[in-house]
Amino acid sequence: MKIIKRIFIGLGIFIGLFLLAAVLIPIMFKGKILNLVKTQMNEKLIATTDFKDVNISLFHHFPHLSVGIEEISIVGKDAFKNDTLIAAKSIDVSLDLMKAISGTYDILNVGLISPRIHAIVHEDGEANWNITKPDTVAKASTEPSAPFAFKLRKYAIKNAFIEYRDEQAKMSAVLDNFTHEGSGDFTSDAFTLSTKTTADAITFVYGGIPYLSKVKTILDMDLQVDNKSGKYSFNTEKIQLNGLKLATKGFVQMPDTTNIVMDVQFSTPSNDFKDILSLVPGIYQNNFKDIKTTGKATLNGYVKGTYNATQMPAYALNLLVENGSFQYPDLPQKVSDIQVKMAVNNPDGITDHTVVNIERGHIQFGTDPFDFKLLLKTPISNQWIDATMKGKIDLGQMQKFVKLEAGTKLSGLISADASVKGAIAAAQKGKYDELYAAGTIFLSNLAYASKDYPDGVNVQSLLLTFNPKNVTMSGLKGQFMQINFTGDGSIDNLLGYYLHNEPLVAAMHFTADKIDVNKFMGATSAKPAAAPTAPTPVFLVPENLDVTVKVEVGSIKYDKITLTDVKGGLQVRNQVVALQNVSGKGMDGLITMNGFYGTKTDKKNPDIQFDYGLENIDVQKVYSSVDMVEKMMPAAKYVSGKMNSRLSMSGKMGADMTPDMKSLTGKGDIFMLSGMLSGFPITDQLGTKLNMPQLKSMSLKDMKLFYTFANGRVVVEPYKFKVAGMDAEVAGSHGFDQTIQYGVNMAVPVAMMGSQGTAMVNNLVSQAASKGVNVKVADKVNLTVTITGTVKAPKIETNLKNVAGSAVDDVKKQLEEAAKKKIDSVRNVVKDTVKAIKTQVVNAAKDELKNQLLGNKGDTTKKGNTADAVKNAADKAKDGLKDLFGRKKK
Repeated sequence: MKIIKRIFIGLGIFIGLFLLAAVLIPIMFKGKILNLVKTQMNEKLIATTDFKDVNISLFHHFPHLSVGIEEISIVGKDAFKNDTLIAAKSIDVSLDLMKAISGTYDILNVGLISPRIHAIVHEDGEANWNITKPDTVAKASTEPSAPFAFKLRKYAIKNAFIEYRDEQAKMSAVLDNFTHEGSGDFTSDAFTLSTKTTADAITFVYGGIPYLSKVKTILDMDLQVDNKSGKYSFNTEKIQLNGLKLATKGFVQMPDTTNIVMDVQFSTPSNDFKDILSLVPGIYQNNFKDIKTTGKATLNGYVKGTYNATQMPAYALNLLVENGSFQYPDLPQKVSDIQVKMAVNNPDGITDHTVVNIERGHIQFGTDPFDFKLLLKTPISNQWIDATMKGKIDLGQMQKFVKLEAGTKLSGLISADASVKGAIAAAQKGKYDELYAAGTIFLSNLAYASKDYPDGVNVQSLLLTFNPKNVTMSGLKGQFMQINFTGDGSIDNLLGYYLHNEPLVAAMHFTADKIDVNKFMGATSAKPAAAPTAPTPVFLVPENLDVTVKVEVGSIKYDKITLTDVKGGLQVRNQVVALQNVSGKGMDGLITMNGFYGTKTDKKNPDIQFDYGLENIDVQKVYSSVDMVEKMMPAAKYVSGKMNSRLSMSGKMGADMTPDMKSLTGKGDIFMLSGMLSGFPITDQLGTKLNMPQLKSMSLKDMKLFYTFANGRVVVEPYKFKVAGMDAEVAGSHGFDQTIQYGVNMAVPVAMMGSQGTAMVNNLVSQAASKGVNVKVADKVNLTVTITGTVKAPKIETNLKNVAGSAVDDVKKQLEEAAKKKIDSVRNVVKDTVKAIKTQVVNAAKDELKNQLLGNKGDTTKKGNTADAVKNAADKAKDGLKDLFGRKKK
């Protein structure tokens, strides 16, 4: 009994120690492991890696060791510095602890949970997944190293989003909610790898042609793996794309790290048209099984050859549909007589050798037939096309054939009779004799509305006429969001845009009666929102547009501004929308504008640059209509009258599509034609302090001032004006936060200073006479004023208190020269500050934006210095103003 008792005691101690170790070891070594893993990853990879935490546990997969890395991310560098290669919720690994201690890594499972993977190949062939640093130092060793024993039983990728974009091969793929798992004995030279794969939506585009569009996919496959040759062979019929089942067989082989050799054939086990129909976007829905179909269809093809950074394999795809038809059980009519014969063939993997041939295409909606065909060759070097379409489609009858999304309304007639034959690329170079194009497409009384666009769009008429040079657009007339519009123009690259996503080159002329921009921005709504809505997303300018538009609009409303008789130009190019000589009437005057909005360099905070001109504008209407004026020119709230003004600014747009005030830099001027300043807290307090009510309300006629701004601060250059017969000069700055720092010089008649001022001056004269100094005081006293604080709570100081305590010998000098010195100092300091901001901020930022967004070459040596220029200029402005207002008085 004692022996048994001792055994149980020993066993209990062992279990207790084991449990204690299982708890303490992860805690004790977690920090070291965390730092070690991060350091090693960043040292070994040409990328920036990070993760939130590392979890080590003996209980998660007991009795095996579990290691988890949470919220890992790998971001590229250099050419891929803005691209995230992978971001995942977690990576989980479980392995046999006892074997790991002995040097054998028997990994039971590797799981990648909720990753977002972006695999990118640039046009030069550089791939963003080549992130491992080369081992440049070979370590010599005379002792044989122990073999690295590694075993893997199972792996899985769960709930992944994967994007593959090959810019060189003009190929892309997107896998949404992708889950894949595999299991097998990876240590054997030959074994069976069992895999299961699902994806909610797969899209595959090659050469501008979408072969798959959001296709639901299921794939179960056993691969015969030959580790020695790197060959994976398969033969399965368990592939399903939407409702289409595929059989495939062949192999994929990786003889080295750069080449993939493949020979794969695929075909449809059945010839039911319904299976092919499921691949048509919008047809495959929850009730797809209830659709009645007739007809036969076959699909087959192959992929054969070598794939690497510079080579593609050969491939072919053949589709044949005969006598197809389909009808929804609860709709009155069917789509019938569907005939398609299509072949896509590439004999050697060279993209330019691809031939797309839709030899026959026919479909009939009720009694209306529609025929089409297409032959496309040499798509890269010199696109050669032979295409025709003929027929009509009554959109008002569509709801009888196909199910539209709830809330969708569709009507109108499309009539087409057009053909194109010849070299598209040659025609783009002006060789129109190599292209035949003729015919028309006519839209009449087209109307579309949906639950997302309840206002809908109506096109009463539009005629597209094809000729070798371009497609002309005429007779456009319609309504959109209560806008009545007309238009005409030409499109020079419609086929290149449609087939290969090349920039659409067009020139248009549009007229409209009225445009309410607030509706486009979501600023207004017919009904109040029940809950807070998401912020308006940033408008991204399309990459593939090169469109010039001449616009004439009766009225445009934006925020609280309404402009009438608006004319000008609009250009969309290189992800930039540029306004060209836009003018309109508003706020009792004339407004002109040039500038641009671009999302080429920043998709979250777009770049903006605008030049404004205002003529004979009502100051109060500007202040009440433009929110930015309150921050830039707070005194405008207290000014009535008319003004001319010019403003040039650059900066960023915020995520809410309003200007980011801190980013704005620029310059401008204001010329007051006529006006009054009254109720301004600064002048009110100054008038009270000097006992001069004349300062509380003053005329601003023919006054002109210049200003610059950067880093949230406006610097006003010295400007002179007269108030109540007094000469005055003002300079300084104010912030968008309403803080103020200004200096004022005034030549004040003694008679206007009231009893306090008169007594002070007489006291100074008496003090001088008592010392034997004969001081003759002029009719005017030079007065200096410093203004700090905020616009609504200013702090005002004058030099009167200092004069009263001055030595008699300095009195005359102060009275006669103080103003001149102060004026000179004010002028010089502010002049230097303004000059710095002009040269280092305004022009630098403006020119840099133009170079980046509008394609100007400029001085490349100055790139990247804009931010430094802003900071340096702001610091200089700050030091200058500090010198102006902080120096000691004599």
